[in-house]
Amino acid sequence: MHGLVNRCLEAFLRSSYGNATWQKIAAQVDIHPDGFLTWEPSPDRVTHAMVIAAARRLGKSVGELLEDVGAWLSCQEQIRRLLRFGGSNFPEFVESLRELPGRVELVIPDLAFPGFAVLSQDAGRYRIHADAHAPGLMRVLAGMLRVMADDYGALAVISVVRNRIDIEVVLPDYSDKRGFELSPAGGRR
Repeated sequence: MHGLVNRCLEAFLRSSYGNATWQKIAAQVDIHPDGFLTWEPSPDRVTHAMVIAAARRLGKSVGELLEDVGAWLSCQEQIRRLLRFGGSNFPEFVESLRELPGRVELVIPDLAFPGFAVLSQDAGRYRIHADAHAPGLMRVLAGMLRVMADDYGALAVISVVRNRIDIEVVLPDYSDKRGFELSPAGGRR
């Protein structure tokens, strides 16, 4: 697994549950307590063991834990800003996900990011299929989608079934959008 994935999981666990919880999970899986280096890969089995150990320790299913990781990622301001460039409303954002695998590849070419297809079924109804078996990715993406729907002020029903995500945008303007500016506050003028 790419080191960036493991580093992300570590950062999520440390920031959400504290260093003591991270230390216990790391010890259980035999990971160095200092964690991962961003660009240093490790065997997939280490990542899988870490996710399973974390889910058990936190009393969650693996799917719930991975959705929490996706939600956490979307709340990181740098990532949120990049995601918000996907459209002016939630349906446009969902449509823009077609471009996400290519964008990831441009930035991190050695990250094996599975492709996926975004299908528009009817107005406000979407289905996302992963090209390869990637249930973990679909759970992380579902967590991101839930946060982004709230960020855009949309009321959406998002469900994950194995290797796909179904989205129904019930009300695209359910509540106020969270503020978004092209440049961060305090930037140059």
